[in-house]
Amino acid sequence: MSLAPSTLGFIGLGVMGAAECLNLLRKSGTPTVVFDLNPDNIEPLVAAGAIPAESVAEVAARADVMFLSLPGGTEVSAVLYDEGGILGAARPGSLVIDLSTTPVAVAKAAHDRLAQRQLSFLDAPVARTRKAAVAGTLAIMVGGAESDYRRAEPLLRTMGTDVTHCGPGGAGALLKLVNNTVVFETVVALAEAVTLARHSGLVTDETLFDVLGGGSAGSFVLENHGRSALLPDQHPTGIFPAAYMRKDLGYTLELAAELGVELPSATLAHSMLDQLCDNGFAQNYHTAVVRLLDKDRK
Repeated sequence: MSLAPSTLGFIGLGVMGAAECLNLLRKSGTPTVVFDLNPDNIEPLVAAGAIPAESVAEVAARADVMFLSLPGGTEVSAVLYDEGGILGAARPGSLVIDLSTTPVAVAKAAHDRLAQRQLSFLDAPVARTRKAAVAGTLAIMVGGAESDYRRAEPLLRTMGTDVTHCGPGGAGALLKLVNNTVVFETVVALAEAVTLARHSGLVTDETLFDVLGGGSAGSFVLENHGRSALLPDQHPTGIFPAAYMRKDLGYTLELAAELGVELPSATLAHSMLDQLCDNGFAQNYHTAVVRLLDKDRK
């Protein structure tokens, strides 16, 4: 079988998926069939040359390689297994690449269940920001068979600059959960730092971030989440919201419980996300956690 697909598919054209699909469409030069539950999300991709589909089943029936970019494990399972889903419609030999963030158990089960129907699967969640999705500079961590990874890698590199085969099925899902857990714990640390500094009255926010960024506390999270959101104290909707981060840390804690591992910092961070969502910030960028710490800022 040739590694080059004749037709691609993409299911889920939300904030990240639309940008990922657009890069795939433009750089691969391969006909791409697209579907989303929201017709408004499909129109910009069709304008860029994608082929609209009426259903998940139509994408699965037409594509050799198909991508999923969905909110979480529940949605991925529904698209894979429900009536009209991929499992019943895809041709043997097809490859499904899941860019979503899912529980490790969901990823591992997908590898097993699809293999029974002669379908291949990769868990390939993405990291970095919406801006990186648009620029095609995502980090992508992949779990699955080496042969499937080789087949997928050229396509994944249309979306990301750092693409890593992490190990067997579930390895990509695991490392994405670890990544997001570390990101949010770092966001909490930065939110505590900026709150303390502001209340001290001794330094400006800019000085705080310049000193942290130039010292051993410098990090991707500081430069992106810190400078873009915590520094101006702006936490918009439409980018990675608190509700999504709560979901992802919940997946981390579920896995920890299954493995008999205690994660005190992740447990505290998850409880802060619960509070943040309960206080009306569920759809705001998760950096809004600073509002729990600095209640004087409205």
